[in-house]
Formats: sequence, structure tokens, C-alpha cells
Amino acid sequence: MQKFLTEKSIFFQKQTMLLLVLFFLLRFGSFFLNGHLIIQGIMVFALLMLLGILYFKNPDWAWMLVLGEIFLGGSGHYLEFIGLSIRTLFIGFFLFLWASDNIGRSILKKRLKIHKYTNWIISLLFLSLFFAFVNGIYHGHEAHRVIQDFMPFTFLFLIFPSYHLFKETKIQNYLARLMLVFIIGTAIFSLFSFGLFSLGITEIHEPFYNWYRDIDVGKITDMGTGFFRIVETTHLMIVPLILIISSLLMRNEKHHKMWRLLLILSIIILVLNLSRGYFLALGVGLLVLKYKHKWKQWIKESLYTILLVVVIFSSLHFMASAGQSFGWELFGVRLKSFTQPQIEVSTNTRMMILPNIVQMIGQNPVLGIGLGATVTFINYNTYESLTTPHFDWGYLEMWAELGLPGTLMLIFLYCFVAYALIKKIKAIPEWHDFDVGLLAAIISLLVMNITIAALFHVFGILFLIFALTIATKYTEIFDRTTALLYQMFNRMK
Repeated sequence: MQKFLTEKSIFFQKQTMLLLVLFFLLRFGSFFLNGHLIIQGIMVFALLMLLGILYFKNPDWAWMLVLGEIFLGGSGHYLEFIGLSIRTLFIGFFLFLWASDNIGRSILKKRLKIHKYTNWIISLLFLSLFFAFVNGIYHGHEAHRVIQDFMPFTFLFLIFPSYHLFKETKIQNYLARLMLVFIIGTAIFSLFSFGLFSLGITEIHEPFYNWYRDIDVGKITDMGTGFFRIVETTHLMIVPLILIISSLLMRNEKHHKMWRLLLILSIIILVLNLSRGYFLALGVGLLVLKYKHKWKQWIKESLYTILLVVVIFSSLHFMASAGQSFGWELFGVRLKSFTQPQIEVSTNTRMMILPNIVQMIGQNPVLGIGLGATVTFINYNTYESLTTPHFDWGYLEMWAELGLPGTLMLIFLYCFVAYALIKKIKAIPEWHDFDVGLLAAIISLLVMNITIAALFHVFGILFLIFALTIATKYTEIFDRTTALLYQMFNRMK
């Protein structure tokens, strides 16, 4: 380990604290600017100008600004201009600048060639996505829904600048800080939101709740015991990050205490979210972590992670219920609903939707009905006819909208990343822990997608880009990756 250490750690820097402060400023600033469209428009214009200036000064700086918004900017809607989120505008403008710059230098064709299989897969995927886009318009779906469904896939183009810019050490260090700040900030903000509602400081349908639902695109649910579910779109990355941290801890050596703290903070986010799909994905992911890890370390860390889930959930529920319950009955109902969906509202609704989705697929089993689709079903509890764009069945939604070609190509892209990681792990017999964690993370997304739109969610796509960048890099960079992990918190004394 000593050879990887430097005089300064990556985490314990002033920049880390500045990023954490910015994390909260963005949220509270968005809350107070909610509804002030002119001010938001001016700020968006100024930030786009800044992005352009930074790119022409140094493309790395512009890339860092984009990464900063992705990891610190929550849903990406904290600032908007003419209905477009700051994230969409940032990514679109950055890709335009990057492409224009490389066209001007006559190297775009070279830059687009990152890995022959990756290029072919992405090309075929976008061919099928273009068809799904046209198919959605053909079937009369609302144009804004078609565009909304298509937008996350366009972020896949970030793989090209990401592949080339990732080689810079300062980018790697900055990305590492962003991920750590993301975990710490999200945990604190989730606890803050949980406290506001559990203590009765604010209530459902009051200003903070409305901002959280409409701008942060989150969900806060009263579970009836004083415990509130706190859900954000960014939480999709938590299970993958838990698996990566757990994999690193399975290495048989002394670890910095900060890794344990990060695991605890990540699990706080997980138990406040309380999504069944996330827990199922975590369970499968922990099984995958056995790959290349010794039995003793795998069992020890897996049990430690499970124990943390139980202890943290029980503690939070005990405090929220004023000491009346540890919440095991609530946790039990959530788990039992896997086999008895009728006992829980959300799983019961999911089962009501299922026959209609199957019927929809049966009418167009090969080509699907295109992007922007909605499903109409009868709620047997209220006997109302409801229409929703949320299918609550990830793979079936893909099949209905993308058809078989698009669905299979998207799944194949994730499977290709898993294959590339396995190939890389076999080539690096010793320092494989990070890549094994990344492999488990990709598989966890495949599991989540059973009931959650994970594979085609914005953060699913962004995590795929990160994993694809790592997986397709040649093994000679593994020394740098290993050094980065050791330098995260440790330094030479």
C-alpha cells in the first residue's frame, strides 16, 4: 500500500468542503427560487456562458462543471429555462462544444472510436431508439412524452468525452471527491427531510413537500407509524455504491475508518428510501461479491452490511415512533408483499397494471408501440380508470416502448459491460476489488429493473457510462485506479 500513498489524501482537501457546501446551497437556493422563472433564466444563461468560457480555456474544467452538476444537482431541475433543465442544457451544450472542437481539429472520427464492440452496440442501440422515437409519434403519443423518454438515452453520448477525459489524474481525483460528497450530502439531506416530517415541523402538501415532489422529483410517504419514506431519483446510485464500498472492504487488510462511515451513510439513505427493489438488488449484489473474494471476508462483510441495515432502520423507526416500535412489522410487510402483493398499496397497484401491459405488448410484440407510451388500468379499490406513464415494470416497459430489438440491445449493452469487467478482473489477479464491486453494481441495476425503470433512468444511464469507461480502459491503468483508492483517505505520515 505504501507505494500508492502521497503527501495529501484526495478527500481531506478544501475542495471537498466547498463541494459539500455547494451541495446544500443548490438545494436551498432552488427552494427559494422556485417560481422565479426570470431569475432562473438569467442564472442558466450565465452558467451556460461560463461552461463555454471554461471549455475554450480548458475542456477539463468544463467537464468538471458538468460532473459537478450531475453529482451535486439532484434531479437536475434545480434551475430551468423554457422548460429545459440545467442538466439537459449543460450536457447538450457540452457535447456540442466537444463535437465542434474535435471537428475543427479534424479528429472527431478518431475520438468516436473507443472500442470496436462498444461502438457497434451503441450504434445499433441508437438505431433502434430512433425507430422507437418515430414509432411513438406514429402511435399518437404526446410529443413531449416521447422526447422526455428519449432524452436519458442521449446522455449515452457522454461516453466519448468521458473515455478520453477520464485519463487525467485531476479528473479522477475530482470525480472521487464528488462521489464522496454525494454520499455524505445525500445522507444528511435525507435525514434532514426525514426529521422535518417525523418531528411535525412540516407536513405533506406544504411548500417544502411540494418543492421536493415537483422540483427534486422525489417522494415523501407517511408510513403511518411516524416513519416517512424519503425517496429521490439520485438514490438509484446508492445500492451500486454500497456494493462497491463493500467489495473494497472485503480486501483482507486494514481499512481507513472513513470507508465504514461511508457505508453507514449509504445504508441510511437506503433504509429511508425503503424500496423493495433496492433491497432485492442489494441481496443479489452481495452474492455477486463472492466472486474473487475469500469466503471468510465475504461472509463477514455481507453480514456486517445486513446488520447495519437492520440496526439503522430499527433505530430510525424507534426514534420516529417515539419509542413505540422498532418497525420490524413495517419491514416485514414490505418483504412479505413480494409474495402477497395485495397486502400493500403500491404492489397491489403494480399487479393491477400488469395485465394491461401484457395486453399492450401482445398487440405489438416485436416492434412495440414506441416511446412516450402510457398505460390505462382500473383501480379495483376505487373503481376509477387511471392513466399513467409509470409502468412499474422495468423490462415490460422497455419491451412495450422499445420493442424487442431495442430492449435486447439495451440489455446487451449492460451485459457487455459486465463481460468486459469480468475479463478485466481475470487479467488483474490481485487488485480486483473495485472492479468486482462495479460488476456487482451493474448486476444490481439489472435486478432493480424488474420493478424500477433503472436501466433507462437518467442515473442508470450515467452510472452505465461510468462503468463502461472503466471497463473498456486497458489494464495498464489499474495502478492509477488502485492508487486513487488508497489515496482517498490515507496519506504518507
